[in-house]
Amino acid sequence: MAENLLHKWFPTTKLPLIISAPMFTVANGALAAAVTQAGGLGMVPAGMDPSANSPHLAALEEQLTIASRLLNHTKSDEAAATPLPIGVGFLTLLATPDAYRANALPILHRHRPAFVWLFGSDPADPVYAEFVALFREAGAEWGMRVFAQVGSVAAARQVARCGVDVVVAQGSDAGGHQWAEAASIVTLVPEVVDALRGQEVAVVAGGGIVDGRGVAAALALGADGVTMGTRFVACDEADSNSFVRKAILNASDGGATTARSSMNDAIMGYPTWSKLYAGRVIRHSGLDDLANGVPLHEVHESFKKAVAEQDEARMVTFAGTGVGLVHKSQPAGEIIKEVRSEALSIIDKLKGSS
Repeated sequence: MAENLLHKWFPTTKLPLIISAPMFTVANGALAAAVTQAGGLGMVPAGMDPSANSPHLAALEEQLTIASRLLNHTKSDEAAATPLPIGVGFLTLLATPDAYRANALPILHRHRPAFVWLFGSDPADPVYAEFVALFREAGAEWGMRVFAQVGSVAAARQVARCGVDVVVAQGSDAGGHQWAEAASIVTLVPEVVDALRGQEVAVVAGGGIVDGRGVAAALALGADGVTMGTRFVACDEADSNSFVRKAILNASDGGATTARSSMNDAIMGYPTWSKLYAGRVIRHSGLDDLANGVPLHEVHESFKKAVAEQDEARMVTFAGTGVGLVHKSQPAGEIIKEVRSEALSIIDKLKGSS
């Protein structure tokens, strides 16, 4: 495959480039290191609380230390002088530039990650440009790149104007939080690619991609690389609990068995995301109750009881429509190699049929 911007910026990777999503409460340093060692780009989550003494930032420091050790990044002066070949995902919805500057940037300076990934606030908000400028300046010493995850063409244009290096075009098939109004990658990615043509901005596709077929399709749509989340939720290294793993592996017909709703956070008691966002989950009884007129406060109380009693019918599991294609738990590195091999095989077959 021909070199693209992503491979130029991250030369230790193999094409097609696959990135493990920075899923909060799921991804960790061991998962990130395994993905990177297999030729992908692994990520660790920084959470959404950048305040002083934040448990989210304490966990970030710990997981970056683990990733550095597993990647032998702390054993030589040569390694220490180069970026740590993983990324850090920041959920910016509750953050301020001052909080990041005071509490998150020192961690980044200690570990020197290759890139950061921003998601959660509105790119049209003036503070978004401040976030981008803050991280670009902070990582300029070691060439840290800035990714921005968006769900519309307008937002892609906006973050490009803010100066990001990579636009992550997240389609509506994605699991977890996403744009409440979005298209699938089938139309979103090519329109984003067209909108950014002529700019030195790479495009990563995300949403519903779990195997080599999805990767090959995303490349055909114009993406420079892909990100996968749901496929890694049940991987060996993930922090997912046993219920979540079971729900992922037992699901099928993802378009029918998952649902996208802005009410999932309210059901769980986390009213922190703006109306710009919704979340895709495996269908659960709480959504059915709301549809049948049960008041939200009662549904929330039922959810809290379900958590205490481990009532699986009411638990909330974030997953994309590709969940029906996830059939087994595997090491993260094995997933990367398998998906990449399948994608290359498909691409070769398509070349041969022309």
